[in-house]
Amino acid sequence: MKDKTFKACLNVIEEYGFAKFTFSLASEDSGIPIETFHKHFHNPIDVMNHLFKKIDEQVLKNFDPSPEISQKDQLFDILMLRFEISEPFKPVLRNFWKDSLFIPNEYPPLLCQALESMGWMLDATGISPRGLTGLLKTQGLLGIYLFALRAWFFDDSEDLGKTMAALDKGLSNMESAAKLLDSLAGVTSSS
Repeated sequence: MKDKTFKACLNVIEEYGFAKFTFSLASEDSGIPIETFHKHFHNPIDVMNHLFKKIDEQVLKNFDPSPEISQKDQLFDILMLRFEISEPFKPVLRNFWKDSLFIPNEYPPLLCQALESMGWMLDATGISPRGLTGLLKTQGLLGIYLFALRAWFFDDSEDLGKTMAALDKGLSNMESAAKLLDSLAGVTSSS
């Protein structure tokens, strides 16, 4: 039943946007009693966090790490895979991010989920998301992902060329920053 309620919620978000989403509207639209939604979701942001976790699971299941290529290229591959897996949910995600400006009270759980997702992306490519440097890398990767996400929303090409260009640019900047962080960490530990 959670899958049915989840799909009903996504249908409403796709049609009306996230700002107008309510469980009563999803109930009315789907014919599923509202108490059934209450069993599975605490609040509207739970629906989106459930979607993000489902995307994470599919990415981690389908990602094939390759030690022969650089970590930057592995991050590029895993985030492009994330965009490919997210493609069926593009209208929902577009509506959600467009409306997210109007829900600042829901930022904390959303930010926690986003950082958790990016931590998993780093971990899957062999980069530790732990410690202070791990946190900075996780935050940096989230920034890159959000920058590329904006390009992806308006990229209707088959090869997702605009998305790839935005992602590559962001990862190149992150690689330079990561080298700087690592060198600073080395200087600090030897002092």
